[in-house]
Amino acid sequence: MSDGCRDDTAEVAESYSPRHVRVLRFPEKLGKGGAILAGLREARYEYVGYLDADGPIAPDQMHQMVDRLVDVDCVIASRWIRGASGVEAEPLFNRFAGRLWNFLSQSLLFLRVKDTQCGAKFFKSSIIEPILRTVALTNRAFDVDFLYHVQKEGYRVKEVPVNWTHDKATRMPVGWAIPVMFASLLGLRVINSPFGKHVPPKLIKWFLEEFGEL
Repeated sequence: MSDGCRDDTAEVAESYSPRHVRVLRFPEKLGKGGAILAGLREARYEYVGYLDADGPIAPDQMHQMVDRLVDVDCVIASRWIRGASGVEAEPLFNRFAGRLWNFLSQSLLFLRVKDTQCGAKFFKSSIIEPILRTVALTNRAFDVDFLYHVQKEGYRVKEVPVNWTHDKATRMPVGWAIPVMFASLLGLRVINSPFGKHVPPKLIKWFLEEFGEL
């Protein structure tokens, strides 16, 4: 997936085409969730998923996660459950922000997931189409939106511990990302609550335009 890249990422990825690698190119940034959604819509096989570009887990762990799809519909990696460990520890602020975000996700959306933002998730392709019709966010809160609807539809989710590596070169624009994600979480709670049907469509449209794609 190459969305708005100005370096040689797409060309490097396309050099692996003999190994059945297919690259999707988009001229503009789609947002984290937008890029993932575009890739999921193009998926052709029984199992689909995504992994952060900085390679947070080893290939053998990816294979183990995919193998677990025999018994469940969705397998997600976790840094916060028993058995997980870090090769390169995240900064203290990242750990604090991650814990707070997961607490808010569990409290507001009743998610039974301890680590929503871990960038390694795999699914049976049969659940993708119905879920994609309900996901509204394409920003960094996309994972929560997606997992909320996976849980809501009653699909089986398995959270597994992983040996995680933090890339020090990875940066998140904290100044705007945190407030946008928090606003997105509140918006999801309202839209998907019993009161959601009473929210004016214009307000929902405004919310998605303001926060959905950031």
